[in-house]
Amino acid sequence: MTSFVITTAPIYRSFSVDESSSIANVEIDSNFVEIVFHSNTEKAYLFKGSDRLIPYLTEVIKSPDLLGQSLGGLYHKWRKSGDLEQIVFPED
Repeated sequence: MTSFVITTAPIYRSFSVDESSSIANVEIDSNFVEIVFHSNTEKAYLFKGSDRLIPYLTEVIKSPDLLGQSLGGLYHKWRKSGDLEQIVFPED
């Protein structure tokens, strides 16, 4: 008998400026969220998302119209509520 483990693959989506004026791309991997902003596409920011945030964010970025939401507005709301906490790495 063959057995295997089903894993979830990271979810990734890029956005044009017309789709999101602030966020260039989002990647979700487990409870980690990587965001790149249009203002500096050379730098990615890593966050830990709450258990309630990740399923909703996944649905938003999978939706062609972002469920009518503003990604920048959601980003600010989630940071303020603590549902999206930035992971800061110490500089060497």
